[in-house]
Amino acid sequence: MAIKPLIGVALACALMATGAHAQTARAEFVQTESKSRSSGSFCRAFNFENRCTLFGMRSKIDVSKVIAEPRDNGLPAHWNRSATFMEIFVRSYQDSDGDGIGDFNGLTSRLDYLKSLGVTGIWLMPMHPSADKDHGYAVSDYRAVNPAYGTMADFERFVAEAHKRGIGVIIDYVMNHSASDNPIFISAAKSKTSPYRDWYIFADKNPNWAGFSWGPWRQNKVGKGYFYGLFDDQMPDFNLKNQRVIDYHADNFRFWLNKGVDGFRIDAVTMLVENGPTAYMDQPENLEVLKQVNAVVKAYPNRYLICEASEQPALYAGEACTNSFAFGTQKEIKSSAREGKLSSKLATQLASDKRSLMPLVLQSHDSYVGDRLIHDLDAGSYRVAAAVSVLASDTPFSYYGEEIGLANNGKYDDPGLRAPMSWDGSAGHGFTKAARPYRAYATNAATHNVKAQSGEGGSLLEYYRALYLARQAHPVLADGTLTLLSKAGEEALVFARQREGQKALVFINLSATAQTFQTKGDGVWTSALDLGAPAQLTAEEGNLRLILPPKGVAAYVAKGEK
Repeated sequence: MAIKPLIGVALACALMATGAHAQTARAEFVQTESKSRSSGSFCRAFNFENRCTLFGMRSKIDVSKVIAEPRDNGLPAHWNRSATFMEIFVRSYQDSDGDGIGDFNGLTSRLDYLKSLGVTGIWLMPMHPSADKDHGYAVSDYRAVNPAYGTMADFERFVAEAHKRGIGVIIDYVMNHSASDNPIFISAAKSKTSPYRDWYIFADKNPNWAGFSWGPWRQNKVGKGYFYGLFDDQMPDFNLKNQRVIDYHADNFRFWLNKGVDGFRIDAVTMLVENGPTAYMDQPENLEVLKQVNAVVKAYPNRYLICEASEQPALYAGEACTNSFAFGTQKEIKSSAREGKLSSKLATQLASDKRSLMPLVLQSHDSYVGDRLIHDLDAGSYRVAAAVSVLASDTPFSYYGEEIGLANNGKYDDPGLRAPMSWDGSAGHGFTKAARPYRAYATNAATHNVKAQSGEGGSLLEYYRALYLARQAHPVLADGTLTLLSKAGEEALVFARQREGQKALVFINLSATAQTFQTKGDGVWTSALDLGAPAQLTAEEGNLRLILPPKGVAAYVAKGEK
């Protein structure tokens, strides 16, 4: 996770609790600085419970206990086992008020598009107030929304409208660290006697951990000594060996679940607990911490949890996180599509017992996952990779703009991958009416946009729509038990799915030449995917036979089964 340095640092009000297990806290008078106010500006608090006044505005920081209020989210049964997700950066999706920044109301206005595409789940990148002013991974307040995106009422309306369309919403959650301007950290950093001191990790002297290309121990500019911040000095790590900290995060989960959120994507779970300079990745305690918050999610019906585990994703799939992105496999999908042969690592992943809990993903907001696909793959390979990702996952994830071949904005880095969405060929590309967006558009925004591809046979957008809608029309394609029928090194990926007596077959020609497929089977099979394949697959002498064009994709269900 690469984070852009802050332009300015604002010290917020410090929380002072009345006891070790205080459910409310009082704000303490703290001098602050802001790029919008002089260095003499102050945060004045007048003993409001959980509140302080920042730059003339009341900012609520809530650390109270939250009681679970489980209820049906109204989504289809087993939505959490078969949803088709899209990752969306609110700031870059749709501006509704002309300030050049995407917002909740803009996102709500695009829900009909997402429904028509076949998206049934949305993962929102961080939407909390954040010290980094942009990407959101330095959380200043875990129980509030970023005011640049709108109000809490706007967010709640967005979730309600998504549910009306059968779309669930999961939100990004940063458990490893907070922002350095989070009032909880400021209280902890100011004084060793703060009731929040042990919520973070401090040292009087710099431990100078070896083996790092950077120093994870940061100078404490609020108080004295040093604190541990693996990613950045604006991101102090929580002390997740402290049960009170885990309980606080669990309460935050309940806060959002009670508001109707359908689950979470937890950021950077490999780094949650540190046991020393050579033991800060994938520690056993990570799994125990995650099991506790997963139990919170499981207490609410039909909810979804997934974790970002960049190094050992399989370790976290199951009891700890339920779902874990199959990171690393995206390279295997792309290489298989590019080289025209099934890679051994991809074959192994698809045959894994944890496959159903490890969604495939081709790109994301993080550059370590890879560039925008349009820069990596030719047209045919792009489509093959998409078919593998969507049809071989139970809960596949795409990244906004992936369905239209959106490029980066001229830079292959985190900001470059998070350019505004392109809706049409107008000056603001349908994203904003502002003279300039907050960030430069994708380099191909004028040609690769929703309007240009909608309804156009053969377009990438309609290709993705066909994949998504096939999963909806034939649930066996979404979460049926998968049996791999191909071997590593072959020029095709063929697999079967079976669910409650339903049967499906998927054929993906990885190569640049026409391929004849033959597999054992009987009966008549009907095409479930409108991509130009023959309408039926019929058995001849106990074998099923099919000819597919280069980079062709076909899916069939046994006739009479849906």
